[in-house]
Amino acid sequence: MIYDDSVKYDKERLLRLLNWKQRNDVPAIVYFTSNPTSDLVEKLRGQAFLWTWPPQLLSAVVKEDQDSRNEWIRTDEEGSPTTRRAQVVARREQNRVSGLSLDVHTCGDGDLLTALKRANDRRAKFEYLTRELDADILKRGQQLVRYALGSFRELLAPLDVADFHARRTTISSRLAQLDRFAGRIASDPEANPATGTFRDVVSALEELEDLWDEAPANDKKQGVLVNNLLYGALDRGDSISVVTATESQQQALTTFLQSEHASLYRELGDDLSIHDTHSVRSAHPTDHVVLYGALRWNDRDLLRTDVSSDAVVLAYPIEMGLLHSQVDALEGSFESIADTTFWNVIDKLTRIATDEPADVERVNIDLPEYEEPSTSDLGDDISVDEAKGEDLSEIVRGYETDYEDGEDFDPTEYETSSTSQTTTSGGWTETDLLDVHFDDGLSMYLRRDSELHTVREGHDKLFKKNASRLKEPNVVAHLEDTDDMRDQLYALIRERGDVGLYYYANLWKVNLEAALEETGDDLDDFIEKMEQQGLDKGRGTYERWYKMEVHRTRSKKSFWAIAEAYDLEGVKENFNQVWNAVQEMETIYSRLKRALRQTALRSAADGTLDDVMLSESPDIRLSDFEIGKYLFRLEVYSIDKGVEAKSSQIGRLRGL
Repeated sequence: MIYDDSVKYDKERLLRLLNWKQRNDVPAIVYFTSNPTSDLVEKLRGQAFLWTWPPQLLSAVVKEDQDSRNEWIRTDEEGSPTTRRAQVVARREQNRVSGLSLDVHTCGDGDLLTALKRANDRRAKFEYLTRELDADILKRGQQLVRYALGSFRELLAPLDVADFHARRTTISSRLAQLDRFAGRIASDPEANPATGTFRDVVSALEELEDLWDEAPANDKKQGVLVNNLLYGALDRGDSISVVTATESQQQALTTFLQSEHASLYRELGDDLSIHDTHSVRSAHPTDHVVLYGALRWNDRDLLRTDVSSDAVVLAYPIEMGLLHSQVDALEGSFESIADTTFWNVIDKLTRIATDEPADVERVNIDLPEYEEPSTSDLGDDISVDEAKGEDLSEIVRGYETDYEDGEDFDPTEYETSSTSQTTTSGGWTETDLLDVHFDDGLSMYLRRDSELHTVREGHDKLFKKNASRLKEPNVVAHLEDTDDMRDQLYALIRERGDVGLYYYANLWKVNLEAALEETGDDLDDFIEKMEQQGLDKGRGTYERWYKMEVHRTRSKKSFWAIAEAYDLEGVKENFNQVWNAVQEMETIYSRLKRALRQTALRSAADGTLDDVMLSESPDIRLSDFEIGKYLFRLEVYSIDKGVEAKSSQIGRLRGL
């Protein structure tokens, strides 16, 4: 009996084994393997019975061991080194029994993604020519191109850190080798027609190298690994393994995390394991495992890794074709072993133990299409928000208005609306909300898909997560929207000096205020006139219009109804300009508020609050907004689910 590759069989050793079998009349050799892609499987095919465990039979065996409380199945730290190694194997087998699931987390965006696609497209053109010309030197060139592009795909650390640990096989040296190889292709009569295409590939790879370190971290695997997956594991309190392509990449990733993300590396501690494709095969199990990408051909069996029952494959879109072919090849390897006479024996044993026929092991992975984005469950939990707030003055000065353009408004084109809103103040009622309770007696209603920002002690980073992922004791960074802050931001807009914009945007309020004063209408009178215009809104909506607590209505039709009901001639005669100006003022305000919020929340994360610049010219700082009044760090105390609240209450602090 041979169990996996615990003993290496070269040609001579295998011959001795077969001679021993014949000399001693051994009836059969059985090779138990979890890796049907191994070299030994091919060497023993036809010489031995090949056994791969059907999932249901393995499950029955593991359950029997658990029920019998065998020492090797225990999870304590007692026992000999041999026993502890056996316990590691047992826990990994339990992972296989519980079911291995793989998620693909796609990476890449912006210029980096474009450069990767360009390099890959040119590689494909060169490989087509290689097949057409069938010259040996082109086949060698094809290998070199694949190695070079693969080096970029496999990076989980910055380029300079990876090159430092790679020693002689750096990406720079690979590209220099390609540059020299172009001369050899040019001087070969058979390969010469492919010279230009080959140089195009080299040029694309050099452009990729130039762009790599300047690209945002989140556009690369290293950013997704750190900002989503590692912080996701830390947020959950889970353990995680990361598998790199080579030992040098393992060293590079370790150096990168220790130097650039020391707080994360230190806090994960023993919950983080970094392996290459060799060491992971004997590693202790963890809650999650991250694979560096589409695996090298000889490592494709790691798509069935049992170091964790939850695996994430980091992949650029250009890797999807390779991933598809690897999954097909791995499943084909399992099926080829099942397509033997010995499988009948395995099937009978499985039926005896489980009353079920033996199934072939499969790769449980949901592969996205080639251009389809995909995220992992772990990666969806949390992410680092690296966005920076815009300069407030640049927003105000740089916005180009066109409120005087547009077609004339025809109110007859708009039908009356009907809604299911409640008739009580505060907007319509929403259900299935979260009521998040914080320390100091504060609380907030949130939709499950509301995006929040959190901070973590000892980490000068700002994190994003959905409200549905909140838990105790997360610390939420929140900037409360107040009238004072709104007035200050609108004052900035007025300072841009566009008299027409400000005039038209406020014309409806000025005219409506005068009309209400003249008529003496109360809220009920106002509602009656709105309904006479064919509107059917909630009382809370009408109240906000009446009190002019909003800067605009949601629809153009409602805006016209107000102007028509109170005969606001100035608004009606310039309706398009008024409506467009209102929209543009709100757009500028929204951008200002978003920039202020982003800067304030980031400052809350890194502890630099008052002296942070919002604009250089004129000089505007966070302290100018008395931001401490509105910025809160709130520790989650408890969360009630499935509650109801008015829409106007959602996202606002209660208990202030």
